[in-house]
Amino acid sequence: MAATQTRLLGALMVGVQGVLFLAVALTAFLPGPAVFGSWWAGSMLIIFGSLGVFWGAKDLGRALTPMPIPNGEGLASGGIYTHIRHPMYGAVLTGAFGLAVGSGKLWTYALAVVLAVFFEVKTRMEESFLREAYPGYAEYAARTAKYVPLSFLRRG
Repeated sequence: MAATQTRLLGALMVGVQGVLFLAVALTAFLPGPAVFGSWWAGSMLIIFGSLGVFWGAKDLGRALTPMPIPNGEGLASGGIYTHIRHPMYGAVLTGAFGLAVGSGKLWTYALAVVLAVFFEVKTRMEESFLREAYPGYAEYAARTAKYVPLSFLRRG
């Protein structure tokens, strides 16, 4: 894929991501069919998601970019990235599901699921670019969880 096409596709992915998250947020406050909801549980998820976004951004440092294309600032594999390859996506999803749980709105749940599917597509594209840019990325990915640190499940 040509560099211009790659950048345009990256910009499109960022735009879709923004629209989806905005749609999740808006549907949480609009009238609509409701299912299970808990203001307290939703608030906790939103707080954890917000903290995760800030932590991920801090540890990503100069490599931070909304684009799925690496910006040449190096591979972040320290801090939270020691345990999770995509902590910011996981944190945004935590916040999105927090909005769904907090509001109890069916459409918010549905759009949070759509956002999760979108992030799966985006991370697959992003990881192909990361494998090209950083020779050690495949090994890093093999030993590091994608969204949720699973090391606490290992007995050792």
